Amino acid sequence: MPTMKTADELIASVDATLDGWRVALDSSLSQGNETVALEAAAAADNKKTYLWEDSDNYFKRLATFKPDTYFAKPLAISPLVCAAFGWENVGRDIIKCTHEQCKATLCIKFHPALDKESHANLCAKYLNLLASSHKDVCPFQSFAKRSLKVMERKSKTNNAVIIDVEEENSNEPEGLMDRVESALKCSTVDLYVPPYMLPLCNEMKRFEDFTGDGSVTKQSVEEGAIKIQRQIDAKGAVGVEMPDVVSTYCREVLSDPNTELFDKSENCSRDAYMLSAFGWSLCDEDGSAGDVMGAVMKCNLCLSKSVLASAAPTMNAESPKKKKRRIDTLKEANIKVLESHRAYCPNVSGFARGVSDQSKPGWKVVLSNLRK
Repeated sequence: MPTMKTADELIASVDATLDGWRVALDSSLSQGNETVALEAAAAADNKKTYLWEDSDNYFKRLATFKPDTYFAKPLAISPLVCAAFGWENVGRDIIKCTHEQCKATLCIKFHPALDKESHANLCAKYLNLLASSHKDVCPFQSFAKRSLKVMERKSKTNNAVIIDVEEENSNEPEGLMDRVESALKCSTVDLYVPPYMLPLCNEMKRFEDFTGDGSVTKQSVEEGAIKIQRQIDAKGAVGVEMPDVVSTYCREVLSDPNTELFDKSENCSRDAYMLSAFGWSLCDEDGSAGDVMGAVMKCNLCLSKSVLASAAPTMNAESPKKKKRRIDTLKEANIKVLESHRAYCPNVSGFARGVSDQSKPGWKVVLSNLRK
């Protein structure tokens, strides 16, 4: 039976082993104040929910980040990272912790005159502040600190992680570490998903599909494409444009000059399959804009919205001004499979590997899996 470790010892162990990562996730359960906070959060939801794997609240935080209030930030401190570590966007360049016992506030701003090196150094400081600025009683503090330790270790060891598994003594949230461990041990793709993001969105599994035949990715894309196809059949839709960069990648890297990987489904069209493969799905929210222009599409990772235009869009006579305002809130009025995503979306930018490096775009990983 392992002896109880101090916080410093836990940080040291997480830097060396995946078992340390496990301790990082559940270490707050051994600390009195944090235990009270976690129990209160769980009781509020009437279920056993750990703050860092609560996807509903994660997406609520992520939705607060707007282009006009959190613009052009480095990928290392993107809205995805901030939201995962408990922060919401409350004003221009201002983020605030959502935990009731914390409410810490940060200003994330870069002077335009900074050179590249100074910009990177400041970004590194901000990244550390995303963890250290939380109050000591805030569960997000220890979680974020240990998460950054793991990512730093992975970066220094060329994405390799030393794994020392002690199944009998494991005390992690049920199911969470199975997903993390499988991804880290078995992933064969160049793109890695930060372990702390794995529980937050099922679509992350596309990027960590370690099956030999790409079956996880293919099933995910197929299911999404079928739903899109139903909308296309109901309203009709204009053709979806294939970006030149995609055609080039398929031809030169995947040896698929005719992009036939988008034509393999017997249940949906090429357009529907392409939209799903690039991370788009039907928006479940109010579809008033869709009544005017077509189907409203949404990326479930960056929350960007766009319209899949109908073949012959018509203006409904009722409340045209209201519907026009709804359309104006969308990022695009005519969907582009890559450009309509937000700049920090993993589908187009991958994930940060440290402050100045990033993995290849997620869409390349997905297409490579579909080509298996």
